[in-house]
Amino acid sequence: MSNPMRDIFICHAGEDKAEIVRPMVEAFSQAGISCWYDEAEIRWGDSITKKVNEGLASSTYVVVVFSSAFVQNNWPQRELNAVLNQEASTGEVKVLPLLVGSGEEKKQILKQFPLLNDKRYLPWDGDLRNIVNALLIRLHPETITASGQSSAASPALGLRVPLPKIKKKFSQRDKDMFLRNSFIVVKKYFQNALQMLSSQYQEVETDFAEVHNFKFLATIYVRGEVANRCKIWIGGLSSSDSITYQAGQFAIEGDNSFNDMLSVSDDEQSLGFRPSGMWFGSQQHDREQLLTAEHAAEYLWQRFTDNLG
Repeated sequence: MSNPMRDIFICHAGEDKAEIVRPMVEAFSQAGISCWYDEAEIRWGDSITKKVNEGLASSTYVVVVFSSAFVQNNWPQRELNAVLNQEASTGEVKVLPLLVGSGEEKKQILKQFPLLNDKRYLPWDGDLRNIVNALLIRLHPETITASGQSSAASPALGLRVPLPKIKKKFSQRDKDMFLRNSFIVVKKYFQNALQMLSSQYQEVETDFAEVHNFKFLATIYVRGEVANRCKIWIGGLSSSDSITYQAGQFAIEGDNSFNDMLSVSDDEQSLGFRPSGMWFGSQQHDREQLLTAEHAAEYLWQRFTDNLG
């Protein structure tokens, strides 16, 4: 029996299944995109190599989830190399890169895989809508309307039907996973930013201390004196669905006061953060525009360093 053709093959590290791959598979399925996904295709006792080869051969494109876990895992890299060789020999686009992590992590991924510098990639920010739309455009370019919006095409009738934006409901688990993943982005951003700041200025020293998985401290010293110190953690007085910020003098364990809070919200299409409005500098951000995890990290860093100049 021949293998059915699939729109995409998902190449990933196992560590990314729960947070990225499974939600992506579900979103693709809802959009009518067929995909080859190892967890659904490889059964007990099957030859993994044979099944993967069949999946790669029967898929139009390969979505590669590049992450810090991916670069440390040999198996998905072997899959990637096989597809890149096929792409090089045929001259046809096969690999669709999806980059996961902080800005520094993405730089390291591009450094390790220099061939990707010639490819346009999509960043993972938890917004599956952009990924689905980009893939639909790749799969069905004839369904793009004059306004640039994607539409669904009927193979039988040749109709172009602009699709409305259906309101999406997010469960508490969706919010919890988004919040935790975003906090990791914020934490890594601050670690990298503190290192960059101290390397740039001879009179500046910095310190990063992780209290636990969901709380850390950051300190900036100028000529040996504390210029600013902050605490950032998950949770708050009014809502647990938030990343909270406090600067100045504070108790490490006491979380009853704060200077700012980024609350998880949604625009009925995707999840993001809304600033509390307690900082004057937040006025530069559109209140109607949700902050992504990386934008939230940048917002908090600007908050932290606002008075250092």
